[in-house]
Amino acid sequence: MKDRHFNVWRWLPVTASVALTVLIIVVSVSTITELKKTTHQREHTFKEILDAQTIEDKLIDAQKSVHNYARKGQANLLLEFKSDTNIDLQEVTELEKLASDDPEQQARLQDLADAVKAVFAYDNKVIGMYARQGSEAAVKMDEAEESRDDTDRAITDLEKFTDKERTLLAQEDATEQKDVHHAADLLIGGSVVVAVLLVLVNYVASREMARRRRAESEQRELIERLQKALAEVKTLSGLIPICGWCKSVRSDKGFWQSVEQYVRAHTDANFTHGVCPSCTAKLKVEIEKANAA
Repeated sequence: MKDRHFNVWRWLPVTASVALTVLIIVVSVSTITELKKTTHQREHTFKEILDAQTIEDKLIDAQKSVHNYARKGQANLLLEFKSDTNIDLQEVTELEKLASDDPEQQARLQDLADAVKAVFAYDNKVIGMYARQGSEAAVKMDEAEESRDDTDRAITDLEKFTDKERTLLAQEDATEQKDVHHAADLLIGGSVVVAVLLVLVNYVASREMARRRRAESEQRELIERLQKALAEVKTLSGLIPICGWCKSVRSDKGFWQSVEQYVRAHTDANFTHGVCPSCTAKLKVEIEKANAA
């Protein structure tokens, strides 16, 4: 029972160390997976912010091209406007795909798309006005309040969208930092506990080895004592043929020996001779009879 109890305490630190190591591995893998997921989300959010910035830049560039075209009528400005509008509309479509997992942002992007289309539709009206009535009419139409309202509405929608994405990015950064600190604390704490358990395992194993060495030494000593004792002991067993009259004993070879000789040959015992009280009395009587005669 003592050995069984000792074995339980000996294997408990080992089992705990293995279990804790497995737990650290599982949690580390889970943390790494979460970090990868957070990193992917951050990259996704960055892409949305950059696309929104591109839309705003191209929208402003398109407005500049229209403004300059209304005043100068240069064909290259019209080509730049067409290029900017095409890129802007493509970016809006791409941004809608990126934000498909956020209903609130989807609704905001729909408003943005409507506002951008309204801006470009008004710009095309300005270009048409230039073709029909010349620069003065086109400039007047370009500076109208309706043009500024559509552009302001589109930029406001972009800013709201970007602000929301930046808030999400900050939250993702905080989550990532929290996961990193949590993983670091877990690895450090778990490593310390595992080290302590391994030291305990080494201590318990050392005690067990010392105990076994002592037990083996004691066992060897006991075996040596028993072997020595067995070497010194001779025993008699079985039937001993003895004369009923003279008490001589027949040996294995058929010779008759006195009891003293037989016992001395088969054991390590020696005899010392004396006279018992009964024989002493008989001997005394015989001596007295001999003296009387």
